[in-house]
Amino acid sequence: MSTLRIAASALLLWLAQPPLAWWPLAFVALTPWLVEIAHLASRDNSGWMVERRRTCALVWIASACYWLVSLQGLRHAHPAMVLCLVALSGYLAIYPVIFFIALRRWLRRRVPMIVAAPVLWVGIECIRNYALTGLSAAMLGHTLADIPGLVQIADLGGTYAVSFIVVAVNVAVAELVRWRAGRVSAKPAVGASLAAAILMIATIAYGSYRLNESTEPGTTSFLLVGRDERVEYDQSAERADEIFSAYVQGSIEAARRSDSIDVVVWPESMFSGSLPWFIADEDATIPDGVDIDEYHEYFYERTRGLGRSVAAAVPQQQVPHLIVGCGVVRFAEVPLVYSGLIHVGPTGRVSDWYGKTHLVMFGEYIPLVRWVPGLSSLVPAGLGVQVGAGAKAFQLDAMRVAGNICIETAVERVTVNHCRDLLRVGSMPDAMVTVTNDGWFDHTSVVDHHLRCAQLVAVGCRRPILSAANGGPTAWIDSNGRVVEKLAYAANGALLAKPRRDSRESVYVQIGDWPARLAAFAVIGTLLIGVWRKFASTDLVEAPGP
Repeated sequence: MSTLRIAASALLLWLAQPPLAWWPLAFVALTPWLVEIAHLASRDNSGWMVERRRTCALVWIASACYWLVSLQGLRHAHPAMVLCLVALSGYLAIYPVIFFIALRRWLRRRVPMIVAAPVLWVGIECIRNYALTGLSAAMLGHTLADIPGLVQIADLGGTYAVSFIVVAVNVAVAELVRWRAGRVSAKPAVGASLAAAILMIATIAYGSYRLNESTEPGTTSFLLVGRDERVEYDQSAERADEIFSAYVQGSIEAARRSDSIDVVVWPESMFSGSLPWFIADEDATIPDGVDIDEYHEYFYERTRGLGRSVAAAVPQQQVPHLIVGCGVVRFAEVPLVYSGLIHVGPTGRVSDWYGKTHLVMFGEYIPLVRWVPGLSSLVPAGLGVQVGAGAKAFQLDAMRVAGNICIETAVERVTVNHCRDLLRVGSMPDAMVTVTNDGWFDHTSVVDHHLRCAQLVAVGCRRPILSAANGGPTAWIDSNGRVVEKLAYAANGALLAKPRRDSRESVYVQIGDWPARLAAFAVIGTLLIGVWRKFASTDLVEAPGP
């Protein structure tokens, strides 16, 4: 029976997430696991010791299968990513095992499940968002991304707050199941049901209140250009120029169907081609044959050409700003390469740039590659990207926008911390522009997970998100997390977005994720106490008698 329960929860979790996204199942997905944990907690320690290895192994196998299927789109990026996918799935499967162990210990100490389960689950999600650079995709709260009334609490505690509510409902269902089976009295079942009902009513009421608040009309129009161009790690200069030309033509065609365009946005790395933006420090070592001034003039020919072409396609159109994904090379003692986002003003010159601060493990860097003999020979070309200096906001006439690149919206704390940093210096953005190249993932559910992360980030920061993607979520998301409009992932086209201004202040941005971190400390403390007691009991057993 335990095997069926463990497998059932993994299956229900998968069904509740993309690609099927049957979100109501999220409210019962953890119920089989919770029933099983409560059953194990009711047994004495000797019984648990016998079952521990078998149960943990079953949970790990079921969870690894869940992650393997959920993130299978990663394998399309490169043949070597199959091994990385297997390793990542095995790693992520450890967290449900930790949940089983920690929750059983709390229940053994008479902590009510309605308190213990939501706190520990949030704590484990928080650890996952930090450990090994972090990953927010497929958090339990993301199952409700398309239900605006239930996710507005994300401006209080991020996706963690939504996950907390979902787990609480699961606990109520589990306690009712146990009561009906005669394994528990009516008191915990009634208590859990009442607590879950109060939380749900409060969540719905808060959501309704937030959704009915007014925002101001926007005055800045963004052309979000998206295409589905094939990409590869080792890309020739000719292919890069083909992609650039396709995006230029797509931008002009979209401009002809538009009334007014203030900003043109291109996806990650699509503007670079074989022509990144060069920066040189005063004492930089410039490679022989590189003339920075000549190179800049050639680069500006490209920026001016795009801006003027878009302006010429729209009657009485001024030259727009450009926010485009572009590689950046900085010459210092050695050349440093960044995944960048550059802001080009109407004059065609670069006004500012942002360097990606959160890199993709195995995609933009590989840990320990310099210290493991022979590993560097297996690394695809194009890796070795540097970490950017920090958050950056671009001033676009009357609107200020913050830049994000690729996975930075899929690691929630990154974007939230960017907003916190900008808020401290009085530069809180009116909107966030995120550019990504999801063409690696072949239109799989990985792209859906990415979009859902952005939706919850928009609520958490109370700022619209404007996403331009290659083979991914080219979308306009409002500050309530609703997708106003989006392109199909395989489409070539553009969206004209005019985001509304939202002056609301997010508690989540102001205080960060400290409530979730406290829950994470509770998880870690539980594990450390368990380890200490295990060694202490071993010492007592092995100690010689008097």
